[in-house]
Amino acid sequence: MKKKDIQLLMIILIVSIIGLAGARLNASENAATSQAVIFLNDEEYVRVPLEDPQVIVIDQGDKTNEIQVTQKGVSMLYSDCSSQYCLQQGEVTLENMDQRFLGAWIYCLHNKVSIQLLRGEE
Repeated sequence: MKKKDIQLLMIILIVSIIGLAGARLNASENAATSQAVIFLNDEEYVRVPLEDPQVIVIDQGDKTNEIQVTQKGVSMLYSDCSSQYCLQQGEVTLENMDQRFLGAWIYCLHNKVSIQLLRGEE
């Protein structure tokens, strides 16, 4: 390798490191202001900031859902619905919400519970 090639590689490496550091800083700032919005029967039930991790239990008498909010995202821990599709949808995180088929949402159609993950800037 020539000296110019090594210099070019070093510049590319430095720019990449700066870009990754900026992305991580932005992600941590978004996590501090991001929140999970839980809907019950198409009406807002509760908003939970990601910086306040907890498990939310929605008990509708004959229907129950447990939702876990973490600093990374939100997931359905338990549902007594017959299909269990809501559990199979997995966790919505700030990193994967743009690549998921359902985007930032988790749906439990049988129990009429839905969850939306909102980034800090939304």
